[in-house]
Amino acid sequence: MQLKVLSKTKTREFSCKGGENLLSFLQAQGYVLSARCGGNGKCGKCRVRVLEGEFEGQKDGYVLSCLAHINSDAYIEVFETEGGGLTASSAEEIRTDGEEGFGVALDIGTTTLAFALVDLKTGKEKEKFGVLNNQGGYGADVLSRIAAADKGCAKQLQESILSQTREALARFAEKIPDGRVRRLAVCGNTTMLHFFLGKDARGIGQYPFRAEFLDTVRLPGSELGLSAEEVVILPSVAAYFGADAVVGGVAARVCEGTSMLADIGTNGEMLLHTDGKLYATSTAAGPCFEGANIECGTGGVAGAIDSVCERDGKICYTTIGGGSASGICGAGLVDAIALMLKKGIIDETGAFTGEEQRFYISDNVYVSQADVRNFQLAKSAVCAGIRVLLSEAGVSFEKLEKLYVAGGLGFYLNLANAVAVGLFPAELEKKLAVVGNTALAGTRQCLCSRDILGQAEKIARGSEYLDLSASPEFMDAYIENMNFGE
Repeated sequence: MQLKVLSKTKTREFSCKGGENLLSFLQAQGYVLSARCGGNGKCGKCRVRVLEGEFEGQKDGYVLSCLAHINSDAYIEVFETEGGGLTASSAEEIRTDGEEGFGVALDIGTTTLAFALVDLKTGKEKEKFGVLNNQGGYGADVLSRIAAADKGCAKQLQESILSQTREALARFAEKIPDGRVRRLAVCGNTTMLHFFLGKDARGIGQYPFRAEFLDTVRLPGSELGLSAEEVVILPSVAAYFGADAVVGGVAARVCEGTSMLADIGTNGEMLLHTDGKLYATSTAAGPCFEGANIECGTGGVAGAIDSVCERDGKICYTTIGGGSASGICGAGLVDAIALMLKKGIIDETGAFTGEEQRFYISDNVYVSQADVRNFQLAKSAVCAGIRVLLSEAGVSFEKLEKLYVAGGLGFYLNLANAVAVGLFPAELEKKLAVVGNTALAGTRQCLCSRDILGQAEKIARGSEYLDLSASPEFMDAYIENMNFGE
């Protein structure tokens, strides 16, 4: 069969065997398509436009590539996923060991990758950028990707991240006088770090949730085909509490006073410090805060709606980068649902009160009933996790000094709206502080200082991990927090 593929303005032509899955074939040719449901035909984000030819299941000139098979010559248009990621953080300038040269910090998120080129002597960032994680074509969450790896895609999942890392290193090398990257420091959730090193992640996906490694790993970049002289994989706490939350705790200075870091992405990871002790836990928030499993959802990239409000009876919104709306990210979803509650479009149970089952923000971006339900599951998990961790540690709302909010919601989150929709306990509203991507900031600090890396290792090995899957208190709080309002 002959398949022609149009992407942006470039057309390529391929020969392929009859019966091949269209999504798998496109991925093998290097196309980056979003398939957040893991290729189960549910999210609709891998659709392609059929310019010539026919596919089974084709509708209105489009077909879902994950369900389509190539059985005849065809000409299609694909819509690749790309964007700016979330790299902003409020972390302060850092101390360094004074080493000459440049290094790179990498935060591997389930949805986005964030890179920073750092002067090792001064700790200053020379450049940083973010892109969507190309692994999105294998599923929106870590369990989907672990399942994909178990079905024979482990090498592809590793190569996906390594390929993006090589591109970033090459881009940064052009900005360095001698073109040498001395060190690459890498954080991420535990599953992403396993994929990066090509380790078996199956133990993370099944009880009792065991990782192959949690401690710091050092190796030459050449072992992974990377141009960095040394690669340092930062330490994790448990299978579902990764290095991203550990170094986030370093950047947010959680160990100063009685404070908590809530790193909210596909997982909600919480790190609490009180009276010299550290407590850690994680909740399966699901990927809706990063735009997945939301019909018009996207990551925190250019074109994503990041705020929504009403002015003079008109729905107003802003987008990341200021361009036209291409979707809605987690922060925009929080605002939209808060507005829907305020206007009575949905009730306290989350149900639409009228016949219309969509709330349109722009001509092409809306929030559906299914989106609201996915949001309720996620926000309830986060809020319940915070409540239970504080309870287990014996810390009252009054005693907690700060709750730092980090992760996929970035700097865009409206805290008042986040409390209004029940993402955070109302009792903590005055103690909330958005700190952005502390994972990238903390990785930069570990990149430049052995002492700070040592702090991260102390957090990783010194934290008492609370498994919420075995906690009746968590299940009770999860159910109680499902609805909106009191």
